[in-house]
Amino acid sequence: MNHKQNSTSGLSLLLKDVEGFSQAQAAWRFYNNENVDISSLNNPIIQEGIKEINKQCKEYVLIANDWSHIDYRNHTSKRECIEYKRNKEGYKKSKGYDLQSSLAISDITGLPIVPIVQNLKTDRKVYSTYANDIDIKLTHLEELTKRSKYINNKLDIKKKIVDIIDREADSVALMREYQEDSRFFIIRGLDRVNVEYNNKRITQKELSRSLELGKYIKSIKYKKQNVKIYANEVKILITRDAYQTYIKDDGKRSTKRIKGEPVEARFIVERLVNSKQEIVATWILISNLQEDVQTEKIALWYYYRWNIESYFKLLKSSGFNLEQWQQIEPSAIFKRLLISSHACLLVWQIEHSNNENIKQIKEFLVKLSGRLVQRGKTSTSPALLAGIWSFFSAMDIIELYDIDKLLSMRDDLIKFMKVDFS
Repeated sequence: MNHKQNSTSGLSLLLKDVEGFSQAQAAWRFYNNENVDISSLNNPIIQEGIKEINKQCKEYVLIANDWSHIDYRNHTSKRECIEYKRNKEGYKKSKGYDLQSSLAISDITGLPIVPIVQNLKTDRKVYSTYANDIDIKLTHLEELTKRSKYINNKLDIKKKIVDIIDREADSVALMREYQEDSRFFIIRGLDRVNVEYNNKRITQKELSRSLELGKYIKSIKYKKQNVKIYANEVKILITRDAYQTYIKDDGKRSTKRIKGEPVEARFIVERLVNSKQEIVATWILISNLQEDVQTEKIALWYYYRWNIESYFKLLKSSGFNLEQWQQIEPSAIFKRLLISSHACLLVWQIEHSNNENIKQIKEFLVKLSGRLVQRGKTSTSPALLAGIWSFFSAMDIIELYDIDKLLSMRDDLIKFMKVDFS
C-alpha cells in the first residue's frame, strides 16, 4: 500500500455504506469537462436517486414541485436573462432565470432524497433534464403537467407518486387532468375559490373557517415558535369552469372558459397553534388521494414540502451561492447546478444515515467544514456540503503531491510566516 492509499483507506472504509460516494468523487473531476452534456450529467443522479427512492420510501414517494427566481440583476454579462418587473423579494427591477425543480421526499421520514427533475428557463429556451424541446411559452402549470407525466411514466420508480404543489396549482383544469390520468396530488388551495359543500356553493376560506380544529398531528418549530399541527377534513365537489390559455393569430396570449366533469376531492384544513392556543397559520389543502391515506398523513406530507424551500436555500445562500456564480452562458450554469444536485444527493445520504461508521464521517466533515452547528445537532446539510468540497479538494491535492512534499511545503510556509510576521 503506497502513501496515497494509506491516507485515504480509512475514510473509504467509513464511506463504504454510502453508495453514491465513489460516483460523486469521480464526478468531481468528470463534471467539469465542457464536452459533457446535460444527459450525461443527469443520468447518474437519476440512477442513484431512484435507487434511494425505492429504498427510503414505503408505499408513496412525495414529489414537491416549486419554482424559484435566480436573481442576477447585478451580473451585466449573463446571457439570455429574463427581465422581471418585480420578484418575490419585492425588487422592482430584476433579471435572471427561472429554476423549476421537483424534489423527491420520503413518505416515511419526510426527508429529502433527490432533485428528480430540474429546468432552467431563460428568455430564449428551457434547459431541462427531461426534454430538449420544452416550449418557452408554456405557463408554469402547463410545463408542470408535462414534467409530472414524465416522472410518472418514464422513470422506474416503484412507489406511488404524489405531487405536492403550492397555491399556484389551485386550477380545476390541472385537477381534471390529474383525475383523468389517475395521478395523485396535494395542492394548497386559494382562499377566494368557490367549491360545493353539502350542496352549497362556498369559498374555500369560508369553508375552512367553519370547520373545527380537528385532530392533533405533530408538534413542530414554525418561525421560531413551538406549535402544534391540527387537521380536519370534509368532502367537496369542484364544478367551476376551467380557463385555458391559447395563442391568438397575432401571437398574443388569451384565455377561454371550458366546462368539464366535476372533481371530487378531499378538503383538508391544516392549522398551526402556538402555546397560547393562537392559530399562527392555516393551510387549505385539496387532494385526490384515496381514502386509505389518512387525513393526518396528508397534513404531515404537506408539511414535508418545506424541504424544497430548504433545497433552494442550500443552492442560493447556505451552500452553493448560486446567485454569485460567474458563468456567462445559462447552459454552463445549468450544468454546474446538476453537479450541485448530485452533491446534495450524497450529502443527504450521509446526513440521514444512522450507521455508526457514517456518524464518524459526519463529525469529520463538520470539522473539515469549519462551520458551527446548533447545540444538540450532529451536522447540517450546509456543513456536510462544505466538508465534502474540502475533502474532494484535498483528494485532488493528494493526487498531485506526495505526503513528503506536502509536509515540506507546510514547514516552509510556517518558517515564512514566522519570518514575515515576527
